[in-house]
Amino acid sequence: MHESSEEELKQLRLRQFLQWMWPVAVGFLLVYAAFAVVLRSPALAGGSVAVGVYTAALVWARRLALHGHTARAAWVTGHALLVMVAIGSLFVHFLFAALLLMPVAGVALVLPYLERRELGRFMFAALGVDIWVTVVDGLLPPLVEQPPSWLQQCVLALAVVACVALTFRLLWVDSARLRRSLVLAEKAVAARDEFLSVASHELRTPLTPLSLRLQQLRRELSLPPPHSSAERAQFHLDVSQRQVKKLVDLVDDLLDVSRISAGRLELRPTRVDLAEVVRDAVRRFEPQARRAGCTLTLELDGALMARVDPLRFEQVLDNLLSNALKYGAGKPIRVRLERHEARARLTVRDEGIGIAPAALERIFDRFERAVSERHFGGLGLGLYIVRRVVAASGGTISAASVPGQGATFTVELPLSTDASLVPLVSGGR
Repeated sequence: MHESSEEELKQLRLRQFLQWMWPVAVGFLLVYAAFAVVLRSPALAGGSVAVGVYTAALVWARRLALHGHTARAAWVTGHALLVMVAIGSLFVHFLFAALLLMPVAGVALVLPYLERRELGRFMFAALGVDIWVTVVDGLLPPLVEQPPSWLQQCVLALAVVACVALTFRLLWVDSARLRRSLVLAEKAVAARDEFLSVASHELRTPLTPLSLRLQQLRRELSLPPPHSSAERAQFHLDVSQRQVKKLVDLVDDLLDVSRISAGRLELRPTRVDLAEVVRDAVRRFEPQARRAGCTLTLELDGALMARVDPLRFEQVLDNLLSNALKYGAGKPIRVRLERHEARARLTVRDEGIGIAPAALERIFDRFERAVSERHFGGLGLGLYIVRRVVAASGGTISAASVPGQGATFTVELPLSTDASLVPLVSGGR
């Protein structure tokens, strides 16, 4: 499931505003400056200063937006608009109607970006600017001589049209943003419902055989000694233990996703021999591989020391090997750990059903799967967790596959002893 963040939508909205506002501000600046020179009008000269301040603020805001500081850019643009109106009202007395509308446009601009308290302060400032304009332009006579009436009418018409058009543009972008958010919310609800359905099925799958085995174990233990068998009781216990482990793994995956979403997935790196960890993992999966009819082949280049969280690295191995056994049952599985320049390269290859090319990136997203849950179980969380753990360890993971010929997963991790963890960032089969 691909997520489109609210921050991306806000950046799109601000880019739209700056794209429209920049030529409008430059246009009015040129008009005011030209007529101020030709007519020697102090009103238009003061208006040029006001629009010049706002144009400079737009340059600053565009630079902030380019570097991802969306909220700061909106704050600068909105407050600069109020400053322009406050200064302009001292000179361009004939723009009374347009100047009253501009603070409203400023509120529409900053509305999605400011927190409640800061937004309240801005709205109070916008109200104050409107009162200022009403007093200066509505109640007092012009402070400086105004330009000819024909020019006043033309500029007023352009200013009102530009102000209303920009406000409508913002409202249109907000409407599109809300519609898009609604679509994303509907998709999220559908994904949640599907997840709950799959999760309930996955949790019930090990519970059913676990319950049956415990009932059989109870009957076995209730029989008198000649008829009871320690071997059969041990078999029931082994099966029950495997089902309990499946339940624990499912719950652990859900907890890990919760930690990742909250940015609280902690790693405790230490210097470990990756070869030894891989060897232990393969040895641990050999009984499961025999039950699946798979042969596990391990190739090692020798000891490879790296700073990783050993438990999390084991989790990566467990997920990759579990996937290989699930989708490559009955076929050989090859695991290779080798040195590649200054990195360790781990390759897990199966010869199972493979992955469609369109799904090679999608399988690393949360709750995503390349196959139907009707044929293969799972919550679609394993590879999502793997990618996040690998990324947080300073490494990368990729998948390559030919449908029907198996899949290869490649993990690369830094080998330097001072390898540091990078911040965890958002991103099974």
